[in-house]
Amino acid sequence: MRHDLDDLAEDPLEPLSTPRLRLRAPLAADLPRIAELANDRGVAEMLARVPHPYTLEDAEDFLAIAEGSVVFAVALAASDEFIGVCGLRPTERARTADLGYWLGRPHWGRGYATEAAQAVVDLAFRQGGMDCVLAGCRAINGRSRRVLEKCGFQYRGTSTFVSLAAGRVAGEQFGLDRRTWESLKAWGRLGAEAC
Repeated sequence: MRHDLDDLAEDPLEPLSTPRLRLRAPLAADLPRIAELANDRGVAEMLARVPHPYTLEDAEDFLAIAEGSVVFAVALAASDEFIGVCGLRPTERARTADLGYWLGRPHWGRGYATEAAQAVVDLAFRQGGMDCVLAGCRAINGRSRRVLEKCGFQYRGTSTFVSLAAGRVAGEQFGLDRRTWESLKAWGRLGAEAC
């Protein structure tokens, strides 16, 4: 099944800019930093597809998979320092994408994940033609839950998933539909104009 995300991924991935971040295609030069940040059990246990320990070879495999996908390296705008990953992947449902992200521990708690996720969600709806974006997090990951809530995602229920680093874990599922996203964008513009 062809997805509109395929069109975004076919061309070289266009970088996205936010006030503090630059989202760009992951580069071979990022490999040592990817391996360093992902080789943190606290990061890996919150994710489904990140093993622990995480090696340079794992980072190379990630880079190969990321090529031709809607996967961004999250980098600080001022220095282009790699700090994490944010991306979309198609689901079985038409016009629906799954949002995923992670940041290295030194960059937690600064709003970077929310900033990156908002930029990628905007891309999904504006250019990817999505009607819905889904996301999930471990039930114990309050920081990730807050990222999703700040982006407008609505809680849809609990689930379990297999984490390569933590085994079978409890998760929470969230979704953001186009209508809600459009309302939030309009509300944000109206609020900014009123100040």
